[in-house]
Parts: sequence; structure tokens; C-alpha cells
Amino acid sequence: MTLAVTMSLVIIAVILALSLKSRNPEISTLMSAGICIIIIGISIDRLGAVTEMIERISEYISVDSVYLSVLLKLVGISYICEFASGISKDAGYSAVSSQIEMVGKLTMLVISMPVVISVIDKVVSLLG
Repeated sequence: MTLAVTMSLVIIAVILALSLKSRNPEISTLMSAGICIIIIGISIDRLGAVTEMIERISEYISVDSVYLSVLLKLVGISYICEFASGISKDAGYSAVSSQIEMVGKLTMLVISMPVVISVIDKVVSLLG
């Protein structure tokens, strides 16, 4: 199925979910979650292409695979947290949504620490 067809179906589903929101908010929330899962599936498919391109680029330049691994983990964490946060907001749990965003940011900080330490080590070695 092409992206245009898939996105057309997603738009139709969103309109349907919005029309059901006033009459049956539970079904509307479930439809919203389903729509998000479909979109994440599309994103994962596209992310595979990005991963292949990053691997091709890393063949041409000398980049440690740890950096690429961290980059992909950060992208994955941001997508997952954005998804969970959006669903929580849509369900009316904005406080939970904010906490999900905070945990995502802290997790991304922890994951990126080896890269930060590596950069600091390089700077110290150049200065010393």
C-alpha cells in the first residue's frame, strides 16, 4: 500500500474518531491509539531506510558504531515517548503526558552520556 493511500485512510479514521468523540469517547481514544500504531508502523518502515543510509555513510567516513547506535536509540526513544505522550493527552491525562515526556528526556540524557564523556575526553586530550 502506498503512503498516499495509507495516509488517506488515516485521515478518514481521524475524522471518524473525531465524530465519535462526543458520543463515545472510549472508542474514539482506542481509534486514536490504533491510528498512532499504524503511523508508527509507517515510521518504522521509513526508519529502516534511514538506518541503511547511516550505515552507508559510516562506510565512507570513520565514525564509531557506538555513536550511530546511540543516535538510533535516541530517535527510537523520542518516537516512543511522543506516541505515549500523545495518547495520554488525547485520553485527557495531561499530567501523565508531561511525566512521560520528562522520563523520555532523562532516558535520552542517560543514553547519550557515553558520547558526552567521549567528547570531553577528546577535548581534555587535545588541551593536555
